[in-house]
Amino acid sequence: MGMPWLARHNPEIDWRTGEVKITRCPEKCGKQWKPVQGKLGWKRQKKEEAKEEAVKKKEEKDKKKKQKKRKTMEVKKVAKEWEI
Repeated sequence: MGMPWLARHNPEIDWRTGEVKITRCPEKCGKQWKPVQGKLGWKRQKKEEAKEEAVKKKEEKDKKKKQKKRKTMEVKKVAKEWEI
């Protein structure tokens, strides 16, 4: 984390407690930061984001699987109708 990043995201930092809050992140950043409590908060936030990403990927994979299954069933239906 360098000065350009700090200037862009402008976090609230409590140096006594180690608390960092990313409440003023610019919209163009595209990242929805959550307020983080304490020094271990960054690790916890990173874990939570990784879990959320894994859930999204699984949902996308399941959706593609269902679409493929639906297409297969449609092909089988057409083949049956045409007696192929």
